[in-house]
Amino acid sequence: MTSTVMMKYLFENIQTVDALLNAREKTILLTDFDGTLTPIRKHPDLAALSEEIRQTLIKFTQDKAIFLGIITGRSLKQIKKLVNIPEILYVANHGVEIEGPGIHYVSKDARKARYILWHIYMRLLKSLRHIKGIYVEDKGLSISLHYRAVKKKGDIEFVTSTLRAITKPFLDRKMLSLSTGKMVYEIRPPVEWNKASTIQWLLAHYFPQEFSKDALLIYLGDDKADIEVFDSLRGKGLTIFVGNPLDTSTAEYYVHSPEEVKVFLEHLYEQKHEVHNECPQ
Repeated sequence: MTSTVMMKYLFENIQTVDALLNAREKTILLTDFDGTLTPIRKHPDLAALSEEIRQTLIKFTQDKAIFLGIITGRSLKQIKKLVNIPEILYVANHGVEIEGPGIHYVSKDARKARYILWHIYMRLLKSLRHIKGIYVEDKGLSISLHYRAVKKKGDIEFVTSTLRAITKPFLDRKMLSLSTGKMVYEIRPPVEWNKASTIQWLLAHYFPQEFSKDALLIYLGDDKADIEVFDSLRGKGLTIFVGNPLDTSTAEYYVHSPEEVKVFLEHLYEQKHEVHNECPQ
C-alpha cells in the first residue's frame, strides 16, 4: 500500500537539492509531459511545448552527462511531434511504446488488444456523440476519454455509467484495464506495465552502465500515473510533483506549475554546468 509523505517546496529547499545534484556527475532526467512541461488544456490537441522549455531540453541533449527522457500517456507519434527533439528517449502510452537511441519497442500483448480497443472506441463515439465537450481519443494502443470540457454534472455521470457498461465485459475477463487521471479515463491493454515498471526496466536493461549504476535519477510528474513512479523511486532519486501540494502524492518535493518546472530545468542546467566548469582541467 502506498503511503503519503509530507512534500517539501523545492525552491525553499534548493540548497539541499543542489547538494544532491552536485553529488553525482551524471543525471537521468525523466519527465511527464501534460501538466508538467506544459499546462493541461481543455482539449489535449491544444497542448504545446513552449520554445523556452524546448531550448532548455535541447541543451540537455548536448551534455553527455545528462540522459533525457519523456514519459507520457500520449501515443508515440503524438509525443514525438509535440516535443520535436530527435535522439532522446520517448516512453509513450504508459510504457507500451518506447523509442530512443538504440531502442524501438512495442508491447506484443498491447498490440493483441488493438482490435478490442478499436471496438470500444467506436462504441464510445456512438454512445457519447451527443455529450457536449466529450473527447474520445484513439491513441492506437490505448484510449483516453476526456471529460474536462463537459459542463453538466448529469452528462459526466452519463459518461461514467456508459463507459463502465461498455468496458465491463472486457474488464471482467481481464481483456482490458481501466484507470483514471485528471478528468480523463484511460482504457489500456491488460499488461502489467506502467510508468514505474518501465523505468525499473530501463534502469536494469537500457541506460548505459555509467548512468544506471551511479547517476542521479530525477523524475517530474503531476498525475495519478506518476504516483507509482514516485513511490518506486523513494530514497533512490529526486522526485518532484507538479501541482497543488495538498493533492496526495509520494514525491519528496513539489513545484506549483509547469512555469516553475521551467525555472527548475534552467536551474538544473546552470547548476550542472557550474560544477563542470569548476572541475580542474
